[in-house]
Amino acid sequence: MHLLSTKSRNFVLLKRCRRFCNKDICYHILIVNTMKNNILHTLTFITILLCTLLSACTSKDKGTPVVNEDKAAKQKMQGTWVNEIEGDAVFSVKGDTLFYNDSLNAPVAFYVRNDSLIIASHKEVRYLITRLNSTQLYFINSNGDEVMLQKSSESPTVAKGEYKGIIDINQGRKIKNDTVVMWNDKRFHAYTQVNPTSYKVYQQTVNDDGMTVENIFYDNIVFIALYDGSKRIYGKNIQKKDFASLVPQAYLESAILSDITIQGVTKDGVRFVAILVRPDTYTNYRVNIDITPDGKRKLSI
Repeated sequence: MHLLSTKSRNFVLLKRCRRFCNKDICYHILIVNTMKNNILHTLTFITILLCTLLSACTSKDKGTPVVNEDKAAKQKMQGTWVNEIEGDAVFSVKGDTLFYNDSLNAPVAFYVRNDSLIIASHKEVRYLITRLNSTQLYFINSNGDEVMLQKSSESPTVAKGEYKGIIDINQGRKIKNDTVVMWNDKRFHAYTQVNPTSYKVYQQTVNDDGMTVENIFYDNIVFIALYDGSKRIYGKNIQKKDFASLVPQAYLESAILSDITIQGVTKDGVRFVAILVRPDTYTNYRVNIDITPDGKRKLSI
């Protein structure tokens, strides 16, 4: 098919138009047609430009080198590993997952790269491998000591598909409390309910073998309410982030909102006490929540 240039097409159009229309109408049609062609050319140019840019970006991404894991080393690690000195199972490896001997420690994904065992937990942990073969695994643990492991030929004793490593601190069940309190000779009904959530809180510790392990806990949301008869004066879901102005951020990130208790009354109103606990430690923060009879909230420590 022979393609005509824009100028040629306009000439043909003008010639045909003059057979049926007067001169002014023909030139009007010609102008409209020219504008249409210009718009089409502009759109075509923009489309080509976008395709060129996208192609360049794609080529750049494809050119970025990808560091692959050492799959041969990962294959050697499959099985159960025991401490050469004590004879206790330390962890078991199946596929891409490492299962610790202690069922309280969460299973984690791992990979081997550049002679390092890399644990892909909430915070990545690396161990330098000093020896790895089909029966031995030596690496430097989090304490800087060399751990010497021997692959066990016996059936693994660590949990695999039956992992139950979630520690509950007032979790897994709804806990309701309510009581009647007197404030300025008036009766108020105070109510709390601890609601478990799927919000994870991670805590890393070093086990007896010097390995950094990660425990997973679930946070809570606690609903508190204050009633004057059938009238609700105050009602709100409380989360640990509500105490960010009073509790250090570093502590808050690894803490659980364990409970909110009903303390009684103060000069400021009815007092609830929020208990923030770091799992596996003896430290905790207690934040006072005072609710006034007109529904205002005041926080203090």
